[in-house]
Amino acid sequence: MRLRGFIYWSVILFCTFSFCAHAQEEDVWNISLDSLVVKSYQNTSLMKTNGNGKVTWDLRQMESLPKILGNADPVRYAQMLPGVQTNNEFSAGLRIQGCDNQHNVITVGEVPIYNINHLLGFFSSFVSSHYPVMELTKSPASVQMANRLGSELTMELPDSIPSSVNGEVSLGLISSQGTLRIPVTRRLGVTLSLRGSYMNLLYGHWLREGDHRLRYSFFDSNVTIDYRVNSQNRIIFDSYWGMDRANFSEESYLAKMKARWGNQMASLHWHHCNDHGVLVRNTVFATRYHNLFQLHMTDMVFRLPSSILDIGYKGHVTWQRWNAGIEAIMHEIQPQALERTGSYNEFMTDAEVERPLELSMYGEYTLHLSDRFKAIGGVRGSVFNNTGISYWGIDPLLLFCYDNMDFQFSISCYRKHQYLFQTGFSDMGLPTEFWMPSRQGLKPQVANAINISLNHYYLNRRYKVSADVYYKKLDGQIEYSGSVLNLMNTVYSIDESLLHGQGENYGYSLLLNKCSGSITGWVGYSYTHSARTFNSDGHEGQIPSNHSRPHEVNLVVTYSLNNHWNFGATLVYASGTPFTVAESLSLINGNILVQYGEHNGKRLSPYARADVSINYKWTHHIFKENGVNFSLYNLTCHNNELFYYLKSHHDGRFAYRPVNSILKLLPSLSYYCKF
Repeated sequence: MRLRGFIYWSVILFCTFSFCAHAQEEDVWNISLDSLVVKSYQNTSLMKTNGNGKVTWDLRQMESLPKILGNADPVRYAQMLPGVQTNNEFSAGLRIQGCDNQHNVITVGEVPIYNINHLLGFFSSFVSSHYPVMELTKSPASVQMANRLGSELTMELPDSIPSSVNGEVSLGLISSQGTLRIPVTRRLGVTLSLRGSYMNLLYGHWLREGDHRLRYSFFDSNVTIDYRVNSQNRIIFDSYWGMDRANFSEESYLAKMKARWGNQMASLHWHHCNDHGVLVRNTVFATRYHNLFQLHMTDMVFRLPSSILDIGYKGHVTWQRWNAGIEAIMHEIQPQALERTGSYNEFMTDAEVERPLELSMYGEYTLHLSDRFKAIGGVRGSVFNNTGISYWGIDPLLLFCYDNMDFQFSISCYRKHQYLFQTGFSDMGLPTEFWMPSRQGLKPQVANAINISLNHYYLNRRYKVSADVYYKKLDGQIEYSGSVLNLMNTVYSIDESLLHGQGENYGYSLLLNKCSGSITGWVGYSYTHSARTFNSDGHEGQIPSNHSRPHEVNLVVTYSLNNHWNFGATLVYASGTPFTVAESLSLINGNILVQYGEHNGKRLSPYARADVSINYKWTHHIFKENGVNFSLYNLTCHNNELFYYLKSHHDGRFAYRPVNSILKLLPSLSYYCKF
């Protein structure tokens, strides 16, 4: 407000002086000002939001946050926002506004990545130093968003040609990573990133509890080449390759699990902007996710391979108030196929590969009703063809937005179609989840939704209050009702393990954000109702979804003491997730038979965790900046319940009990330098 007043009086004084300059000498006024003070507050918060609810993170400031196993992961901190469910240990994926992980699309420069999780969901595949900005759109604000029912998380590609060779290196106790930026010419720049793990060397003790032992490793690599042809044309090549390997043993079951999964992606972008303000973006890409899960139990061997490959094109045009585009994606999907040997009923399913084609076209127009009020209307049409069966959808969107700088308000109504499904008997981040396309007996998912968002700044924009209210009605929902025991005791069929029904999500979230000063951060609360309605035998009526958490509180605080020391802390409290309890257990001919109760009829105990970090940084004549981070994960040593499992003993006794977090208190130490 003070700045606005300063501008106002400056205009008045300028007009007055201009008038006086043309007056006669005897009419000249002499005006003097003793002093003028302009006071403003710099927005130093990591997180910024706009009137549509889009959240923007500056990833170049992640060092001040608490690190988990030496990594301050951007996706995991996005899960600290209201409306985004916090992951616990042994749980992976994004769940936003009650939607499943499969409902959200995660992209790098608009190219989808199908699995972003490392280490059972502790952090993502993204090396944060490679990307300048991360954006999270919780509710669709444009028909440009992909054919998904939920939200979009985008990692923006490097946006500038470095003036000199620079980069950064980070060394941790489980992994190390580095980013190198090279100016080949004034118009050509290359950004390289690499990360690798060696966690079993120092954290082997924390990765074992009782009869459970886990050995794990991963790596990530990125290459981005940016070529500025001229002032109007830009060509970008971007690629990613990452891989996870895990070995898990359960001595009481004489069971060993081996898994390997990873992503490969390559894309070529051409951006063009002419003198008339026409912006054109063209992208061709290929992205693939594949996994292989193997389970060895005594003489039995189970293999569960699956994969998904996309080859596509995206074209987008922006001119004045118009946005339009087309998309074409050829999918190659291998759903999970069981190969079982060594048991009394050896079995192998047909690993049939499906190759559907997905086409989309969209257009929207922005109408400025006043300086502060605008309306956006658009429609997206899509066609999905698989084995001669075609599905189509018309998805309209209408958005009204008011913005007077201090107060922002928006309301949107939209319809969305989704033609891909993800399911499996575990969401631990291991390759037991797989993708399937719409086909006979598996119609596309549909969502009809309304979303209301507001932001209000206080005290010279130092504080901000945000709120979201939403309602989503979902059709074509599925849930996997089986377990790993289905692989051993029955003729395995994916379709027989799926529940088909409808869904309903509604809720609200509140956020108080301190945007400037030496202390920044936020506290948020979310209420989420996420339920599914099925009509299958034994699963009638409305039940909580697998990831449902009605209440969640998140706190993130950073404190900058001076140019050398800063501190960070996070706090999470959330309702327990649902699970299906085993009501009776029996052992017949060496096989365990389980009789389950009501699907998702019970909940785990509430989840709670506090993390803290201490950061010290300094300058050096060789490096621009050096820093050391010390973090403590789960400071209060809270014994969180993760899931229930069947415990068996060699003497024939067995029990059904919860598995608690193996990470009671986890310290980490890391060093980084920028050059």
